[in-house]
Amino acid sequence: MKITSISATPVTVPLVRPSAQSMGCGTTVTRTIVEIKTDSGLVGLGETGGADLAHVIERKFAPLLLGLDPRERTTARNLCLAKFFDYATARHGLELAAFAGVEIALWDLFAKSIGLPLYKALGGAVRERAPFSSYAFTVDLAQGYTEADVPGVMAALAARQVAEMGSSIFEFKVARYSVACDIATVKEIRRAIGPSVKIAVDANMRYSIDQAREFLRATADDLSNIEEPVPDLTDCSRLRRDFGVPLSTHCVDFDVLRGQPDIDNVVGAIDQQGGISRTFELATAANAMGKRYWLRSCLELGIAWAAMTHIGMAFKSLDRPAQGLIHWIGDDLIEGDVWSIRDDGVRAPDLPGLGVSLDRSAFEKAADYYRQDASNSLRRAA
Repeated sequence: MKITSISATPVTVPLVRPSAQSMGCGTTVTRTIVEIKTDSGLVGLGETGGADLAHVIERKFAPLLLGLDPRERTTARNLCLAKFFDYATARHGLELAAFAGVEIALWDLFAKSIGLPLYKALGGAVRERAPFSSYAFTVDLAQGYTEADVPGVMAALAARQVAEMGSSIFEFKVARYSVACDIATVKEIRRAIGPSVKIAVDANMRYSIDQAREFLRATADDLSNIEEPVPDLTDCSRLRRDFGVPLSTHCVDFDVLRGQPDIDNVVGAIDQQGGISRTFELATAANAMGKRYWLRSCLELGIAWAAMTHIGMAFKSLDRPAQGLIHWIGDDLIEGDVWSIRDDGVRAPDLPGLGVSLDRSAFEKAADYYRQDASNSLRRAA
């Protein structure tokens, strides 16, 4: 089996509701869909974030990979990614994310070639369902609300999502509005979902140290985790020691994390970390340091969502529910029903590879949407 063509197509999909958070608010998400065709007739599907990566995949990676056996994933990685980068090489992260879309497609091809679902090709299921939390952005005031409405609206949303998804964790965005609003929102959510469901929050580094202290002083007893309350990791560690609330970061530089033993958890993404194999490596490294690792959500469409589901079933280290936002997506671009979160997770079907096929009509519509409105991105000014 040899690779005969590689395409990377940016697509834009509307969201069901605005993605309001401390960094801004959007009404769409743009992703890149990767298709790898082979001389055997098998086609591998991949997905990664944003639109800029399509150029890297088609112009740089594709010429290097044509004619390669797609099952040679290590060879593909070595061809596409430099072995060493100095600290000033900005393109490293961009190329890692681009390769992730390719690598997901290579895994899809490998599993299809042996007639197994991806989770079985990865070694088999260690759990029946990939665990996912009930995740939510906050309220967009442009929808006719005031800040005073936020706690009640979020509490109603939390209660509905937890009931529908059977969730053990509800996570949501904070730090878009006042600290007082965030405190009231946590309290209202706790009343709405009861004492047995855990609450976690993500501030996206938008609190000052004083704001974070004010927030944690009032909510520590209600929280199971806070993600990146402030920009500085040393300050994050200090908050962890002072308030006792477990804390997570997106930092995957383990040289840096060795100096921050108080940070409990590392939260990564398949695309941003370079693919499925790299995700396993990072999760293993985090566990070796005594830190838990789980996956964040970057508003994945159906292909990347399927990849998250398969590795959530296959990787023992991914026992903590990953963030899930598939319910925020207007169209996952996949044929058939959405892989919705139920009973605290998702089970992949026993179909070869990722177990998904592109809905060609929806895919072309989303590609056309991107071409017509390429300036409309996930994050606009708040």
